Amino acid sequence: MAQSGGVPQVDRALATVVGAINDLTEIQDDGPGVVLTLGGLVVSGTVIPDWQWFDEVEHAARAAFVVHTGGSIDDEHGGWASLFEGVAESLVQARNERRFAREATARLSARYQHLVAQEDRTTYIHLRDARVIAAGVSPLPVAGMYWRGRMSEVSGWSFGHLGAEPPPAAGQCTV
Repeated sequence: MAQSGGVPQVDRALATVVGAINDLTEIQDDGPGVVLTLGGLVVSGTVIPDWQWFDEVEHAARAAFVVHTGGSIDDEHGGWASLFEGVAESLVQARNERRFAREATARLSARYQHLVAQEDRTTYIHLRDARVIAAGVSPLPVAGMYWRGRMSEVSGWSFGHLGAEPPPAAGQCTV
């Protein structure tokens, strides 16, 4: 997206949606589907909270390592899985601190509330079951993946999914 004074611009509507999802405290099984355009590519997936993304990636990383005879796992006590686990925990802590800061600043003037909000920018969007779509190429990967992208690179977006649709949630109409 275009820059204003050296600061990359982020679509406020998208940032508001992603910020609200990041503030959720319960695990999301079926977040909203989104289609993003960026850098000549289209990325489609399901938006989940940032902390949940890191938690799920940590579990996937742990599952990807070899289980040895005797039950030990290559990455059991360190490495990538532990790194992702630490990030998920710090994001949960940051989410809680943001909530307390918003409550504390509610009594301040609008000018100061705006300054605090500027520091509380949503910078990344986190997708589950994401697929990257490029001209003339089948969506990659077919089964979907975890994807994290900088929101300042998004040039357009819409709700929904491209390609293979995820299964409808229980009780959801399929018209």
